[in-house]
Amino acid sequence: MKLPSNILSTVLAITLAFSVAEAFLNGKTQQMVNGICKQTTDTKFCNGVLVKNLVTPTPSNKDLMNVTLREAERFSANTYFFISTLLRDAGDEREDLQMCADAYSIVNLAFTNAISFFNQAYYSKIVKVKNKVSTAVGICKTDFTVPGYEINPLIEKNRQTIILVSMENIVCHMVSS
Repeated sequence: MKLPSNILSTVLAITLAFSVAEAFLNGKTQQMVNGICKQTTDTKFCNGVLVKNLVTPTPSNKDLMNVTLREAERFSANTYFFISTLLRDAGDEREDLQMCADAYSIVNLAFTNAISFFNQAYYSKIVKVKNKVSTAVGICKTDFTVPGYEINPLIEKNRQTIILVSMENIVCHMVSS
């Protein structure tokens, strides 16, 4: 099967971007990122989040924490917005989508609070965010059909949120020790 050239070009560009981003990090930092990500359920997703968002080749643990928290907060805000757009055209799934919107409102507030705790160096409070986020994600059930999608996209959103909270927990322990 021959892939259209624009798809092949896109795949090559993404691969090149990740290669360049990983080359940006020094060996010790890449080793630290790998150590963090191997503790999550999706090493590739975790690595992509950190590599894409680190602004220095030798970040401190606090830099890693800052990136993780800000990416988690950005992701949860985008997920909340995504669910809100789905709600505009919701039919039978309105109640389920509303529960997910409510859940991601909690998730986003928890990550926003975590950033505030980080800025105030209250690292022990950041760890407690995990419970709020995990509980809220559990509220967002995904056993319903979303019009326009073969697979409910919230399954993947929930999975990535759990990975982000796991990353947050790992890096928070690194910062506080």
